[in-house]
Amino acid sequence: MSIILDPKESAITRGIKTVGVGKKGSKALGEDLASEILNDLKADKISSAAKGAFFAGLLAKGLEPYEKALLEAVAPGALEDSRKLVEVIAGDASAFARWVCVHLLENHTLDKKTAYDLGRFLFSDEPGNGARGLVASILRVRYETDDEYEGLLQALLDTVDPTFNNSVLQGEPLVQLAEPFDGVDHSYMITPLVARYIQSLGYRALHMVGKNSGPKWEMNLWDIASSLKEGSIQNAADLALSKPSFGWFCYQNNISQAIERWHLIRKQTIKRPFMSTIERFLNPFKADIIIASAFHPPYGQKMLTLAQRAGFKGIVIVRNGLEGTIAFPLLRPVKLLLSGLGKDGQYHDHEMTLDTVGGVDSEQMVEHPRAKDNAVLIENFLKEGSSGNVHFDLRLKATCEGLEKALQWLNAHASC
Repeated sequence: MSIILDPKESAITRGIKTVGVGKKGSKALGEDLASEILNDLKADKISSAAKGAFFAGLLAKGLEPYEKALLEAVAPGALEDSRKLVEVIAGDASAFARWVCVHLLENHTLDKKTAYDLGRFLFSDEPGNGARGLVASILRVRYETDDEYEGLLQALLDTVDPTFNNSVLQGEPLVQLAEPFDGVDHSYMITPLVARYIQSLGYRALHMVGKNSGPKWEMNLWDIASSLKEGSIQNAADLALSKPSFGWFCYQNNISQAIERWHLIRKQTIKRPFMSTIERFLNPFKADIIIASAFHPPYGQKMLTLAQRAGFKGIVIVRNGLEGTIAFPLLRPVKLLLSGLGKDGQYHDHEMTLDTVGGVDSEQMVEHPRAKDNAVLIENFLKEGSSGNVHFDLRLKATCEGLEKALQWLNAHASC
């Protein structure tokens, strides 16, 4: 698949989008782009985090002759010794962080304890954004291991403000709807109405939401919640209050300054880092059940495993849904990967395939969806029982009915 680049973007952005895609998608820079990047490096126009992300992707991809020349111009000797590059890109980071950078560049993985210690650095306010960019890129390109995810997630949980990091008061089971934070760019989101339906089944619904870090810049769930005039909970005790219509929204930047700092880093590293996955499984309120999505096939089982290690008793991973959301498609079957923690202390897995819903001739493709328009559809549905958009209404019906079946399975197989 060819990579389409916007010539209006900076050279380093185009470079990262070319070499930092992944095991199968990364491509060679091309000599002209390599020359542009080198000129910007010499002129000191590139941030430390972007440098780290770019060179990690470049090395992971494998080097063309002119790309080797680029690397040598920046860090002489780096072709034979990756420590040379790390000293140039991440020289201000701690000795431990630099060691991890070299370790990862040499194609090693991290055990859970080392990943946790790395997370402590990544989420701190210590110097070393070059190292942060390098780590985010190299992990993404070669895919994070389960142990790495778990260690990083635990380190992120440690950054949560204590007023939020508490067990929830007794009450109905708490369901965390974990939409990707990087949003959607071709569809309207139904999530607040899905949460409303789930609450009608005898659950409490919680959304972890926050700033959009890209690369899909149109809107995310927090943008829609803001258009609906929904506020953020202030502490764990709020979850003992009467259920809001759409459930509770927890603005992640209120609970962790580390997440706020990483918002800026992620905008510089361009491609989605490990944060895009683990932030959805952050569980400071000890939610019983999580509902999340995995659009790309390899991530379905990874996310199921991560949810288990995060301590959720019931897990629903929507596979083959709409990209960027838990919503179901209308013209293709959807798979639900389920896992429930039984009374025997073991997780029991199940896969549920739900047939095509139909009712329309094509999936709706919305160009540049806006949060305020999405909010109007939701408000119309509340008032009239219909949004006025047939795709929206059919998708909502299919998703609610499908997730109800998933929750029924969990109710029978998990100790939620």
